[in-house]
Amino acid sequence: MQNRKLIITALMTLFSSGSFADDIQATVENAGGLPAPIQEHISRLMEDDVAFNQAEHQLSQQLTLAKLRLEMAKIKSEAADLTQGPILNMNNESADKDIQPTPLPAAAEPRVMMLSQIAGITQAAVAVGSKTVFVRIGEIFTANGKRYAVHQGSNAQQSFVREVSR
Repeated sequence: MQNRKLIITALMTLFSSGSFADDIQATVENAGGLPAPIQEHISRLMEDDVAFNQAEHQLSQQLTLAKLRLEMAKIKSEAADLTQGPILNMNNESADKDIQPTPLPAAAEPRVMMLSQIAGITQAAVAVGSKTVFVRIGEIFTANGKRYAVHQGSNAQQSFVREVSR
């Protein structure tokens, strides 16, 4: 009796699952043949977004290029103004007569800017006019046609430049 029940249950399951599978396949075929309107809408939105990003990037590059061109034109006009100024003075003879030669400022004395100690050797950065010279403590160097030497005071942090008479 149990065998009969098992066979009948298996046959019923087999026949009923076949019709259920046919129903599912028919539904998929109907839906798969035509894309849903929402899928088309999403596809269009993505295409529009990509096109917008490309256009935005291109406009950004054009804007940057325009700014650079404007800056270059400004620099060129400033350079042209600077070069035209002295040329006008040279052509004007009365302007030459009014200009008095300016005396050169007295050469500034060298001064110690900083001390550095590298590998046990102490060097001083000495400002001579617009140049900077590195010399060892006690070393003689020439500046403004005179001979100078860097000395340290009683405190190792204090240093000064003194003219050498010999």
